[in-house]
Amino acid sequence: MTTAITEPQPERIKISLRSMYIAPPGKVLVAADLSQAESWIVAYLANEPSMKYSLNESDIHTDSAAALFYPTNSCLHKWQKKEDGETRFCTKCAIEIVKSARYIGKRYNHASAYRMKYVRAAEVINKDSDKPPFVTVTLSESKMFQERWHARYNLKNWWADIENKLANSRTLTTVYGFRRTFFSQWGDELFKEATAFEPQSTVADHFNGAIHPELGIRGGLIEIYRQLVVPYKDHKIINQSHDSCMMEVPASSGVEIGQRMMALLKRPIVIKGEEFTIPTDGEIGERWGEMEPLKAAV
Repeated sequence: MTTAITEPQPERIKISLRSMYIAPPGKVLVAADLSQAESWIVAYLANEPSMKYSLNESDIHTDSAAALFYPTNSCLHKWQKKEDGETRFCTKCAIEIVKSARYIGKRYNHASAYRMKYVRAAEVINKDSDKPPFVTVTLSESKMFQERWHARYNLKNWWADIENKLANSRTLTTVYGFRRTFFSQWGDELFKEATAFEPQSTVADHFNGAIHPELGIRGGLIEIYRQLVVPYKDHKIINQSHDSCMMEVPASSGVEIGQRMMALLKRPIVIKGEEFTIPTDGEIGERWGEMEPLKAAV
């Protein structure tokens, strides 16, 4: 009997692909995106007051973290960052939310709004535990977090409305008029798919430049292309992903172009008779993986 001898394998070093994308000499990368866009759409589709407050007056991921870790605290929070730039504290009730706790709040915002079960939520979070902020949750913690999330945000009426529409016609229609008929077997998987449809589709259409029938305001990626690419030989859109895009432009005009991108993305939308505007974020830099925040024009 022989024993197989294997050569030691070199340690794999993970390198972010984004760090490899560098603007050519004399150029910079500028990016703009819709901030927490799907949460905004969910809040107004569900007419959920706590979610609306968090989006308009506070920070929804930090508010959700507070609900998960301080469930008896009923404060309408106002958050400020501490000197470390990551920990947030409420100026009204003085509780603190560290980076890892806010991350958990963010993940349950995405998972719970679309009916993900607590077991699957734990799997998704733990799968990414090798990335910052290196967070894991147990099944019992995940169940507790999800129960506390639903105690803060009531989406049952919205979910029931979706199921009624599915029962009547199997068809849902977004505020931009996009219709989809669902053919999946009746049950939880169908409900999850249908629940995610309108927020995700609406964000994509809004970002790309669909014109809202009640407002008639142009904007989005289409206008970015028309106004910031077509008239210039040295402006390029080099990346677009769901609710964000990136351009390569001369360094001398990078800040101006980035601010104009943000302004073209920031336009109102109406859902169930309520008008609101999804905020935008911007970044600028020579290397994709090391871009700095860009403030909107005053």
